[in-house]
Amino acid sequence: MLLLSFFAYHLQAQETFIIQGKVVDKETKEPLPAYLMLEEPETGCTADNSGYFKLSVELQKIPQKFKLQVWLIGYKKKEIEARLGEFLSIELELEPIPSHEIVVTADSVVSDERNLKTVTMNKMDVYTLPGTAADPVYTSHILPGVNSLPDASSLLIRGGAPDEVGYFFDGVEVRHPFLSESLHESYFSIFDNQVIENFNVSTSGFSPKYGDALSGVMDITAKDAIFKGEGGIGLSILGLNSYLGLPLKNLGSFIASYNRGYSYLLTKINNRKGGEFQTENAFAKLNLNLDKSNQIRIYGLFDDYLYSEKGELNADSENKIAAISWTSALARNLVAKATFSGIDYNVSYDSQDSFSIRQRDGILQARLDALIDLERHFLEFGADIQRRKIDLTMDSEQHQVQGTRLGAYISDKFRVSDKLFVNLGARIFSIGLLEKKLSFDPRASLASLLTKDDILRFSVGAYHQLGDYFILKRNPELRPKAAVHYALSYDRIKRETELRATLYDKEYRKLFFEDAQGTVSNEGCGYARGAEFFIKKKKKRYDFIFVYNFLRSERKENDVGVLSDSPYEIAHSLTGILKWKFHNGSLGLRYSFASGRPFTPLVGREWDSESETYFPVWGEPNSQRYPSYERMDLNGSKSLNFLKRLVVVYFGITNVLNNKNILRYEYSDDYASRKDQQSIFGRSIFVGIYLPFF
Repeated sequence: MLLLSFFAYHLQAQETFIIQGKVVDKETKEPLPAYLMLEEPETGCTADNSGYFKLSVELQKIPQKFKLQVWLIGYKKKEIEARLGEFLSIELELEPIPSHEIVVTADSVVSDERNLKTVTMNKMDVYTLPGTAADPVYTSHILPGVNSLPDASSLLIRGGAPDEVGYFFDGVEVRHPFLSESLHESYFSIFDNQVIENFNVSTSGFSPKYGDALSGVMDITAKDAIFKGEGGIGLSILGLNSYLGLPLKNLGSFIASYNRGYSYLLTKINNRKGGEFQTENAFAKLNLNLDKSNQIRIYGLFDDYLYSEKGELNADSENKIAAISWTSALARNLVAKATFSGIDYNVSYDSQDSFSIRQRDGILQARLDALIDLERHFLEFGADIQRRKIDLTMDSEQHQVQGTRLGAYISDKFRVSDKLFVNLGARIFSIGLLEKKLSFDPRASLASLLTKDDILRFSVGAYHQLGDYFILKRNPELRPKAAVHYALSYDRIKRETELRATLYDKEYRKLFFEDAQGTVSNEGCGYARGAEFFIKKKKKRYDFIFVYNFLRSERKENDVGVLSDSPYEIAHSLTGILKWKFHNGSLGLRYSFASGRPFTPLVGREWDSESETYFPVWGEPNSQRYPSYERMDLNGSKSLNFLKRLVVVYFGITNVLNNKNILRYEYSDDYASRKDQQSIFGRSIFVGIYLPFF
């Protein structure tokens, strides 16, 4: 009888019951694939894409009520009491996410799709969008706030000069990020997209961890963790490119790339005449995991660029960067990173019977960055030091300057409520070249989650930039150039559609102004105001991007003694891109338009009997504009199987309509005639092949 009673009890304990229902978003009523857990006995299930769930549970006895926990990333965890037999309708509220998981700045654009709280571009966009040349800086031209012409890799951000943008690569501030320093030659950067993980372009409201930048920042991060082997080799009419990424089991990973380029075949196929160039680029990065809390990264970049124009100009630049960083998780919520780097940059320009220029820029840097995650508060703080020495030789004249820059910053991202996020920060810095050494930059931003898809952002901040070190050496009483940014933007971020509309105002103060006697002061000023619109749609068969920028800007700067149109003002610019996706391939079409930049016209010339030469007579500063710019680009790629291996073939046609875009005017030595300097991007064909290793 006891045994029968035991088996009867045991059979009763194995009785199965069903708990079922549906989980939806409280605000939108959209179904949610949430996870559900019963406290006792401990068992759970996941709702399907329609939000429905069905949980089978074995109970020893039938309870009057039971407790069920429901949660999903991005939503508040919920605990409910329910009775058996009833159909559960469960609504989840949007989670007040930690403040660091939302970009609080008004208008950062990142290429990391894991963060769905900001407008994004993924890594493959850099390869497949037409007119980007697989260069991350070049790709940035299609982002809102970037007003650059498609012909220059240099970034003109919201009416700012090219040197008002700061460039950072894996924690290293890079002063010379382009193959050439000349604005009309700097078509490509020194960064190889094969080794880049993501990049972030901030057009205002950028973090106080970045200093010495007046208009914007581009922060590039190289690949870090490799979990399986990857790589490949490519050949094109421009040259060779190769990449290798290897996991080192539990030790870490190794990443490397090597590229060589020659313009001969490219110019020959496209029937081009003029200058020729060749490039060489190499990168290597070793990641070593010391233990679970400490990691060391050792990396280096080498870049060499040669340009030759027969009988006229020879240019040679060499860029070498070496760095080591140590990252340590000092506590569960505290991480620190120390980075030490050295940069050696050499450039020379030689023109037959005209001039010879040599410059060497040596930079030593160290910086410490730390963050503390306090859930509702996310603190970032750090300090940096940079020692820079520049040697310049112009013909037989030698000049040298060196200075040490010190900086420190702190920022606090926190949430005021479930849908309101705030970022307060400040930066201080100084340099020994100036008498008044300390500068202070306060910054504030906020982001309001109107709904889970709609975000309103606002930022205001002060920014300073030191400028040319030779000018600072000759004028130690100067203050750094300054600007105050205001920006308001609205984002709508959905899985298939990303939209941004922005209004901004940038007020320049203390710009460098040089009077007729050659004295430099801080009497320069200016402003840049405008609006931006960006939309990106991702469908199964196609992607679509449209960007429009409006800009009004005036500056009093350098030798221009009155407030006049900024030479960097491109009043209207737009870009439209359509990319079709088909089986193992894609085809892209891009159209770009930009109104002409202002320039100072030549109105005459005067003969000087003493020097026996003509001198130019210039009109009102920046009172005329170059013709507008138009360009259409086409590209495509296709993956094939050849001898049981994957092969990718690709092509590009630049300036399909062969528009004769004028970039600037050049004058004869006696100023009697003017020549149109057209873009080198006439109609050009580019083809290549890529073979993955793995």
